[in-house]
Amino acid sequence: MSNPVVSILRGRETDPAIFKYCRTLSNQNYEVKLLIWNRRSSVNNPDLKTEKFFIKQFCFRAPLDKFSAVFFYPVWWVYIIFFLLKEKPDIVHSCDFDTLIPAMIVKGFRKFKFVYTIFDFYANNIQDGSFLSVRNSLRKIVRTIDFWGIGSTDLLILVDESRLEEIHGATVKNLIIIYNTPEDQKPIHDIKIPKSHTHVSIFFAGLLMHIRGITDIIKAVSDLPDVQLTLAGPLIDTDILEATAPYPDRIKYIGWIPSYQEVLDRTFDSDILIRLSDPTHPKTRYESPNKLFEAMMCQKPIIVSDKSAMATIVRQNNCGVVVPYGDIRAIKEAIIQLRTDFHLRQELGKNGRFAYDHTYSWTIMEQRLVSAYHSLCNQNSG
Repeated sequence: MSNPVVSILRGRETDPAIFKYCRTLSNQNYEVKLLIWNRRSSVNNPDLKTEKFFIKQFCFRAPLDKFSAVFFYPVWWVYIIFFLLKEKPDIVHSCDFDTLIPAMIVKGFRKFKFVYTIFDFYANNIQDGSFLSVRNSLRKIVRTIDFWGIGSTDLLILVDESRLEEIHGATVKNLIIIYNTPEDQKPIHDIKIPKSHTHVSIFFAGLLMHIRGITDIIKAVSDLPDVQLTLAGPLIDTDILEATAPYPDRIKYIGWIPSYQEVLDRTFDSDILIRLSDPTHPKTRYESPNKLFEAMMCQKPIIVSDKSAMATIVRQNNCGVVVPYGDIRAIKEAIIQLRTDFHLRQELGKNGRFAYDHTYSWTIMEQRLVSAYHSLCNQNSG
């Protein structure tokens, strides 16, 4: 019997989580073909063949994490349809709403097992603003389609238990939780142990957006001696860069880091991680981003915002400091506390590493993914 063919669909070209999925399944003798949307290029890049799996790139310039991206979806959807018809996979694995509709269309006249991972619930990504009534109507439409898709999947994957609230009311046949956690780098990377000095480095890597409290972090650090803040990632809200200009000695923006390994290397070399989310936005309220689990794996304390899924995990495992979102004074006090007390930094980091090893490690998540996929294949052969 030939190895099952798996087509994985992801609407962005850089995503450590989905590459982990591909490596894991390939190691289990699945024939994995990953289709990604390269939104930064209009030039057709060559297809890639790693040691384990095949990567097909759809190169078509489009916005990322902006409402205007919806106008580019139809082109992407047509491409997915033709890709699936050509590949004829045994399992289709859609990631997020922007790959769901074409997979459902093909499922209407081709038989395959259907897996759906929700990294972000797109109905909650549609923020308030101008044309509020239009946006509210669009939310309802997206939610209805998403629920329909959830009901048609053979396996639903969520990245945090808190996201069960977002899909309340949907018909779920089979559900697993796979946290967006990194593969363990400890065996090949020395963990930097906090020393008895007061100078600390803070690292943030990700989309630089106002709803992630970046300007508040900049203000909190601006007048703190012996603190170095490094920001990395795409500038979604470009005025953030202007806020860093007056503080070149304390705040550095290094741009987008294309290598995930470099992100992890910089995390290991930092003293403190920080990741804030505006809890008034449903998009960010339920986030438990990989930065939280990267901090755990790298044995670093992390500062997170209250009333978020992140805050729940940090409190449960005592691996960081929780601050009210938008409270610059609280952010500053948390940084001062961690800067001053290196024993506390060490204790919080060790707590995070313990939680990673026993609850959140990729080894544990990998076993869940493999077991769920094997069950799908057994259903096929039964």
